[in-house]
Amino acid sequence: MRFLHTADWHIGKTLNDFSLLDDQLATFKQIEAIAKDQQVDAIVIAGDLYDRSVPNEAAVKLLNQMLQDLNLTDHFPLLAISGNHNAVARLGTWADWFVHHPFLCNTNITDAVTPITIQF
Repeated sequence: MRFLHTADWHIGKTLNDFSLLDDQLATFKQIEAIAKDQQVDAIVIAGDLYDRSVPNEAAVKLLNQMLQDLNLTDHFPLLAISGNHNAVARLGTWADWFVHHPFLCNTNITDAVTPITIQF
């Protein structure tokens, strides 16, 4: 089994009031290309998907599109956990998605230590 392990995407980060969204999208495209090239079985995102607990609308839109591209278009199972920059309530909005697609995002410690099985 082959996993692509990523972490700390920090979508929505700014430096000196300069948005990094374009750079983050370019980096995402590299991650997506590696996943396809290496034919990974799943992609792990180990925390800090957003840069803030309450990300702005552009960051939410971009991350949602990235995750949809990987999971719904490219058909990669996603395994994600929230980080210290992520609000549980914000990441929990994807709960309906998790039920119908191979996308698991744990937002509390008890879920994070519960074993899972991925069906291929």
